[in-house]
Amino acid sequence: MTVTSIRFKDDQYQEIKALADFYGESVATFMRQTILERLEDEADYRDAASNLEESHGETVSREEIMHRLGLE
Repeated sequence: MTVTSIRFKDDQYQEIKALADFYGESVATFMRQTILERLEDEADYRDAASNLEESHGETVSREEIMHRLGLE
């Protein structure tokens, strides 16, 4: 496992600490989870961009998706 350190201005750290406290987490846990969520968001974006490229820009309406899933 790798360990790293990050420098923040005091006011930035206080904002991060306040959010971590709000969520009942340590600062380290809050930062780690936030970064991992960002990585997941980026992977989702790349997947969506790839799917859109493979579809040559063709899209399906929400209504069609609901129909295909039998959720009408």
